[in-house]
Parts: sequence; C-alpha cells; structure tokens
Amino acid sequence: MAETPVIVEAPVIVVGVDSSAESDTAIEWARAVAPSDARIVLVHAWELPIVTGYDVVIPLDPAEIEASANAGLQAVVDELDDDRIETELVQGHAGKGLIGVADERDASMIVVGHRGKGRMSMMLGSTANYVVHHSERPVIVIRGDHVAPPARIVVGVDDHDIDDEHVENESVRAVRWAYDLPGARHVEVVHAWFLPALAVGMFTPAVAELDQMDAAANAVVERIVEVVGPPPDGVTATGAAVRGTPGFALIEASRDADLVVVGSRGRGGFAELLLGSTSAEVAAHSHAPVAVIR
Repeated sequence: MAETPVIVEAPVIVVGVDSSAESDTAIEWARAVAPSDARIVLVHAWELPIVTGYDVVIPLDPAEIEASANAGLQAVVDELDDDRIETELVQGHAGKGLIGVADERDASMIVVGHRGKGRMSMMLGSTANYVVHHSERPVIVIRGDHVAPPARIVVGVDDHDIDDEHVENESVRAVRWAYDLPGARHVEVVHAWFLPALAVGMFTPAVAELDQMDAAANAVVERIVEVVGPPPDGVTATGAAVRGTPGFALIEASRDADLVVVGSRGRGGFAELLLGSTSAEVAAHSHAPVAVIR
C-alpha cells in the first residue's frame, strides 16, 4: 500500500509596512531570509484620523482612506516584483493587526522596523514594542545598518528552568531557531555574568574568582548547546562567557553581528519593560536586528 505523501506548507513571513525607511529595510530582510516557496505577507494598518475642535467639521470617507492605503501598498508590491509577496490591509491598531494576520496565517515569524533610538521609544507604544510583548511567535525587530541575510548570529542564553522534568527553555528554542535560519553560517552562543557593585564593594575580586565565574558561564553555554544538539551542515557554532550585564554584553556583541537572538519568558506588557527585561533592552539599543524568541 502506497504511503500518503506528507504535505508541508510553505512558510509564511508577516512584515509590517508603512512609508518609512525602516519598513523598507524590514521588507528587504524578509525577502533575504525567505526561501523560494515562502509567502511574504506585507501588512499595512490604517485608521481614521482623530479630528478635534468645535469650529471645524471635516468630512472623512473611510472608503477613500482605505483605497489610498491600498494603492500605496500595491505600489510597493509593483516595485518589488516578487512573486512570493502578498498584501493584507487591516483597519485599526498596527500591532494588533500584525499579530492577528500572523496568527490567522500561522506565520513562522513577524518582521517589524523600529525607528526609535532608545529605551524610551520602546516604552511609548511603538508597533515594534507592542508586537514584541504580545506575540507568541518569533519577532524580528530591524535595527542598525546590517543587511540580511544574517550570516553571523549571536544568541544570548541562560539555563534556568532546565531540569529533569523540563528539557528545554526559551534559550534552547532561540539557539535552535538560529541554527535553522536561512543564511546562517556561524552562531555564537554566549552567556553573560557580572558582579553588582553592591556585592563587590571596595574589594577587587581575585583572578581565580573571575575565572570561576567564567567557568560557570561556560558551563551554562555548554549545557544549552548539548540540549540543542549539533548545528546543521554549513553552520558552525562556538560558545563564550562574556562579562557584563546580559543586555550590555549583547548590545556590544551586536556591533559585529548580523543578528542578535534572545529568548524571552514573556511576562507581558508594561510590567516586563519596568522590570528591565534583557529582550526589551537589546531590542531598544542593538546595533543589529534583534530576534525575540518565546
């Protein structure tokens, strides 16, 4: 009896689109990593403008606004001339719209541009901020001048929550995701550590103590790499212990990387920003695109 063939659906990449240069770079990044059979869905959100005042009445035609938005989106598609590209127009909040389309199409990732230059810009309701904190899918925030495909990838890891009952955490998923990303050639797995000033006080730690901390950090990296398994053919992997807070260490590493990947436990919303998560800090300050993996 003949076996039933397994049908594997083409991957879907959802990209947030507006009229900014960051949006153009996000599209370029998605096209660079998307395989030939992928579907790249460009999503543009439109809203009715808020008009205030008692002396002026401005008639607004929603159909006209939608038609204008659709024409602008179609112009982008025509210029790119890429058969993998589809479009979707949504009304309302851009972040909610992107997540809704990604969930509906079971997207493999969401790609968004971010024009902010600091942590405050990530706290003031940007689309990138909303998607990073509310999507359960991998989110790539396009930053810096690095152009895809991402050949050199840095992944920040931690081994918390891995025990006899839990064989993986978000760091394991982040490394595995980096291994499988099209275009990846080298993945550096890093774990950062630091001693707070309150703990160190007036005393400088001995070299032997620093070496012990480095060894412990290297052990974390080795544990994660062991759980993930060997990288695929064509991809090399190395591990390193780096000194500094996780956010600072990854931001510095981003200077020479094509992509930084971080796992996020995702406490969600404004609370995570107030608590100073590594993913939020790196996404706000990285010199390269950042992928946040749940």
